[in-house]
Amino acid sequence: MRLRRVIILDGYNDEPGGLGVPPYIDVYPRYVAGALWSADKSIRVDYLTIDQFRASPWTWISRMRTYDLVVIIAGVVVPGKYLGGNPAEPREVLEILRALREHTYTALVGPAASWGLGWEGGKPAVSPAAFRKAGADFLVTGDLDVFFMELATDGPEKARPWARRESYEELTRPAILGSRIIRQHPNYGANLIVELETYRGCARWVSGGCSFCVEPLRGRPTARSPDSIVAEVEALYRWGARNFRLGRQADILVYGSPGLGREEWPKPSPSGLRRVFQGIRSAAPGLETLHIDNVNPGTVARHPVESREALKVIVEYHTPGDVAALGLETADPKVARLNNLNTTPEEALEAIRIINSVGSIRGGNGLPHLLPGLNFILGLPGERAETYRLNREFLETLLRENLLVRRVNVRRLMPIPMTRAYRMKHGVRGRLEKHAKSFTYYVRHVFDREMLRRVVPRGTVLRGLWVEQCQGNICYARQPGSYPVTVAIKGSRLARRTYLGAVRVVGLHSGRSVLAEPVSTANVW
Repeated sequence: MRLRRVIILDGYNDEPGGLGVPPYIDVYPRYVAGALWSADKSIRVDYLTIDQFRASPWTWISRMRTYDLVVIIAGVVVPGKYLGGNPAEPREVLEILRALREHTYTALVGPAASWGLGWEGGKPAVSPAAFRKAGADFLVTGDLDVFFMELATDGPEKARPWARRESYEELTRPAILGSRIIRQHPNYGANLIVELETYRGCARWVSGGCSFCVEPLRGRPTARSPDSIVAEVEALYRWGARNFRLGRQADILVYGSPGLGREEWPKPSPSGLRRVFQGIRSAAPGLETLHIDNVNPGTVARHPVESREALKVIVEYHTPGDVAALGLETADPKVARLNNLNTTPEEALEAIRIINSVGSIRGGNGLPHLLPGLNFILGLPGERAETYRLNREFLETLLRENLLVRRVNVRRLMPIPMTRAYRMKHGVRGRLEKHAKSFTYYVRHVFDREMLRRVVPRGTVLRGLWVEQCQGNICYARQPGSYPVTVAIKGSRLARRTYLGAVRVVGLHSGRSVLAEPVSTANVW
């Protein structure tokens, strides 16, 4: 088989270490395209999102049958609510594979290829084996760049879907070449955010990591060099990217640490972070957004001096409105110990205090520079009624101490096969259901509303927003970035991806969004 024409169908992904739901584009489509072009620059690679496909599915199926290879990206491991797009459903992926069978080769990549897609009763609604049965020729569970280069060079008989690269340096060329695929994304030229890979895995793989998490399953963490990241940013910037997030890692603070891969709790390396952030700023001098994703609160609590310096480096080079997502998961010490979680409630509280001390100053776009984001998981092994009381008391402490957090994510455990939580007694069971609902109600209707008033008080001017969705006479807009504030604007219906230079907050719209009105930038001081 000689590959001449390939199409990538992006069904989106959402993982602990990576986001590909619009306005984000994750590494998968870029690495696939870059690997193919590394092998043969004459290969035509087209890109399509699942939302574009849904607009005319059978027209696209007919077109796909004319390609030599269809690559499908899918897999939501940490589900959320999305404004910019709706991830592919298990049924959709199965139907597409069946429709393409016997017409063209198909390859499934992303979490769906490794662990399945959709979750019902504690197991995947559709397993990888079911996707194979539906017609997927390849389930790519290894490194995309290795497999697709082998597929283009050696053919389907010799290509290894499980193969891993020997060195991160092998990724540099495919990452650079694949950067131009962003031009085909529907958010290109507007609010497109490019997710950047910094390292793979979690430092806590030494002790097995958190019981529910897939990151330790990737093995010993290995880091990408600053030069490789900066070279990719330079290429992306050249092709028009202006918004970036340093994601694809479990804890940005330990990027560049000599202890990464050897110690469970490596010290942050402010100099390592400075090198990569400074390099990105030089490579993309006109960037509009530079944000981060995950921070391990246990790192901050154990290494407060180094963490504070590392956070200062981030605030020096990033753009305001940034969020450090903290995996607290539970405020119950017994549940934390049973699940080998990364922090105690006391440590998480100290981490929040430190991040506030460095990042709570308000920036030019109207938001504080860097705030924590909190993650809670309901249904962890060992939960009890007391767990939910402790969770609520933790949030009440934040309000009492006037500490700011940008957002609180509350989700139910999605037990992935191969994780320890999958083999343990888990889930919100019996009498705990009422406690889970009560806690969720408190977060959404009490805590979120009060915190939003503090983070984005009435009169705040937010700058540089893009309209993402309209319902009736209300349009929803956000700034590009990590967990941006959703802004509801009443009145005239605006086209998607309309740019708003500035809006003034006039109140709350809901517990998770504010109500605002557009203002002339000439009237903004």
